Amino acid sequence: MLKYSGALILAAALGAAPAVAADLPTKKPPPEPLVAPPLPSTWHFEITGYGWGTSIAGSTGFGSLPTLPYYASFGKVLEHFQGAFMGSVVARNDMFIGGIDFIWARIGGSSTLSNPDNALYGGKTSLTLNESAITAFGGLRVPLGVPNLDLYGTVGARNFYSGNKLTVSGPFGLFNGTETVNKDWVMPVAGFAAQYRYNDRWFTNVLADLGGWSDAATGQALASVGYNWTQNIATTIGYRVMYTYTHQDTGFDELTLEPKSFRYQQWMYGPFAGFKYSF
Repeated sequence: MLKYSGALILAAALGAAPAVAADLPTKKPPPEPLVAPPLPSTWHFEITGYGWGTSIAGSTGFGSLPTLPYYASFGKVLEHFQGAFMGSVVARNDMFIGGIDFIWARIGGSSTLSNPDNALYGGKTSLTLNESAITAFGGLRVPLGVPNLDLYGTVGARNFYSGNKLTVSGPFGLFNGTETVNKDWVMPVAGFAAQYRYNDRWFTNVLADLGGWSDAATGQALASVGYNWTQNIATTIGYRVMYTYTHQDTGFDELTLEPKSFRYQQWMYGPFAGFKYSF
């Protein structure tokens, strides 16, 4: 009987072994590491299109011809306006700023040359002027600690292009002639760009730079007031002045052996209005 009872106890123990093993604690796999959500970018981008109502004053000369002054008010420029494109793209964050500003305009006109002795011998002239200024810049923020003020010191370069085409035609097609002068030059610039926000809607932009080489110089200044209509759309109005100068030697006249050069000096100034999309 004792043997039989021992056998029963052994059988019961063997039958319970799997259940006891199942109750033992098992090693759990390590938890997956938490992935931090990506932080939002601090970069802000602004695309602006604008119109600049410029008056123009300056002087120019080419070759051995004398340097002649000129002036045209905005109303006169508008009479001969043939096309323009003006815009800028700017990217900035809490430390850096970079951007490019582009200006292109074309004006033209024609007139009739009259002979005081005989009106039949008059001719015609046609003049087309193309100008462009491309400014690329980058800079660092100046930590002034003033609330709502972003001030950046900037450096960059400005490429200025001037293209003139003059066509003269005589009466009855007796003679025709065209003279074209195309010049462009690049100048380094340094300055600053600032924006002050009065509140969520109103803000002010101020920008200025100055630069050049020994034979070229340039500078500009602008100030504007803007209004944020939405988080992405704003409009601005302001005033802008730009100066450009160059003096380039172009050799000697083959007949007179006098030195020839390209001489150009111009002020562009007037009010502007812009439409800005930011994201």
